[in-house]
Amino acid sequence: MNQRDAIHYIATRQEFKASALSGSRYSLGGGQLMGKDLATFEADVNGADYIVYSYNTPIAWHTLNFGWYVVAQKFSVTTSKHTNQVRRAIAEALVGAN
Repeated sequence: MNQRDAIHYIATRQEFKASALSGSRYSLGGGQLMGKDLATFEADVNGADYIVYSYNTPIAWHTLNFGWYVVAQKFSVTTSKHTNQVRRAIAEALVGAN
């Protein structure tokens, strides 16, 4: 799956799997999250309708009550690229909603 396709799937909150990046409607656990990001994930996970994972660690999620949350925690270079794709997808979703 190319980057553009992944951004589309994230923006429209569709499930997908592309190597280390995936989007799901259910929780696969907290992965490598720590601190505030882990606490926020644990508080939000039951209300999350979509979760984006990089290497089985949630890097962003969407809830109907609060919208998108993107983790502040830093991981690998690849996960940083995935996080940037999520940010672009969120921006695309916001533009499409207007």
